[in-house]
Amino acid sequence: MEAPTAASAPPDDDDEIVKEIPIFNSTRLQNSLYLLRYPLLSKKCTNELTIKRGFFKPSNQEVELEMAIDVASSNFDSDRAELIAQEIDGAPEERKTSKIHFENDLVDKVSLKSSKAVKEASKYAALAYTGREIHLTTLRNIFQFRPSFNYLDRGAKKRKDADHNDLSDEDEAGPSTAELITVKFKQSDDRWKKSKNDKVSEMKSVDEAWTNCEVHTENSSLSKVEKLKLIAENTEPTGQAMNLPDLDYIRVLVPEDEGQGTTEPSSPSHIMSLHTLRASPILEQCRVLLKDAQIIQFQQLLMILAGGEGLTAETLLKNLPKVAVLVRGNWVVKSEVLYPSNTFSSTSGVPAELMCRTRDYVLYLFTKNQYVERKKVSSVMKIPSEEVKEIFTGFSRLRHNKGWELVLPTDNDFILKHGDIVQRQGEAWEQKFKQLSEFLKDNKRQRRKSKSVSEDCKMRNGVSSDNDSGTEKNKSPVAARKKIAKVQENTS
Repeated sequence: MEAPTAASAPPDDDDEIVKEIPIFNSTRLQNSLYLLRYPLLSKKCTNELTIKRGFFKPSNQEVELEMAIDVASSNFDSDRAELIAQEIDGAPEERKTSKIHFENDLVDKVSLKSSKAVKEASKYAALAYTGREIHLTTLRNIFQFRPSFNYLDRGAKKRKDADHNDLSDEDEAGPSTAELITVKFKQSDDRWKKSKNDKVSEMKSVDEAWTNCEVHTENSSLSKVEKLKLIAENTEPTGQAMNLPDLDYIRVLVPEDEGQGTTEPSSPSHIMSLHTLRASPILEQCRVLLKDAQIIQFQQLLMILAGGEGLTAETLLKNLPKVAVLVRGNWVVKSEVLYPSNTFSSTSGVPAELMCRTRDYVLYLFTKNQYVERKKVSSVMKIPSEEVKEIFTGFSRLRHNKGWELVLPTDNDFILKHGDIVQRQGEAWEQKFKQLSEFLKDNKRQRRKSKSVSEDCKMRNGVSSDNDSGTEKNKSPVAARKKIAKVQENTS
């Protein structure tokens, strides 16, 4: 029996789709995103990838990098490095400051010069994966780097000049019998045109001045902010509505008017431009963004507000605790911002004070657990389950057979860098939990007191509750007298 070929093999219809990942096109960096391909190096040679300076020619699309050499390595020949530097720059007493190539009197750097790796870089894109979505950004260009030793030409020129001076001395000693012979080669028009175009391009490249570039390391704040621009601004599929917790990039909405109740949702037409938002005080900017998003990471917030007057990471960290609380490294808007005093919820009319306590209780549980059950919160706080669900959907999502979890993962980077803030927020949460515990105890005592008063009133009126079997234990005196009278009437 012959095995079926690939063409005749039936399609595997039983192969289920495990996960569907949406793909978005990000355009915020498509005109300024470059891929740099370095020479092949071992993974252990991390010290050879230290960039000292960068230079760029935007029109000619050329890049040059100065890479630091590990002079402390046991394989580094310092004597030879000093000798080469002296040959290039000359003796210390003969050097001119403007023409020094090696400032430290030894070869401690190497230059990498770029060349275009592909003809059409727009066919390639950089991919950013958020864990739920894929974001693609078209590349502007792809550069292949190779070592460049242009400084050696200076040493060769010096040797050539020295040899020329020696020949001049010989000419003075006697006539030379050498003759100059000129040789010409015939070449095709195509080769001549190509050579001419190359020379024109080289002349243009020489005419354009190098632009000095500031180099930022991978873990710097600015680098992280730029990386966030790989995420598309609009992640809402066309023709479909997507809930806010499913968005990776936060849409900025105008806050509600002063006279508008907090129970009314913001209208999609109330979209505030980033330019207008950045003109507001930093505290107001944080309040507006967090009120709409409810939960956000620090780097995301810093990226959205980048360009605002007086905005720095320090000023942002000073203002954030006034309108937000820290939960697993993420900033969540304070409950008082969502539910101002003397207001009521839109679903069941629960007072704002109780809604704030319930929401704070949920957030406290998230500081201790990855998953939280909504039914347990409803049973403890004694408010309608619809209100509890509304609280959960603001910053968390439901996981099947696990419970609710935050829509954003734990920001371990923020936790590691800002341990003092994490500690203060943790202490504030413990104090908040003590207040919630006292409130729950008082409520429990009041419910018991109300229940005992109600039962006492029933007993005074001659009414008792049903027993477990559903039969009556006692009846009121009025009902008993009516029954006796009815029996006497039937007897007579």
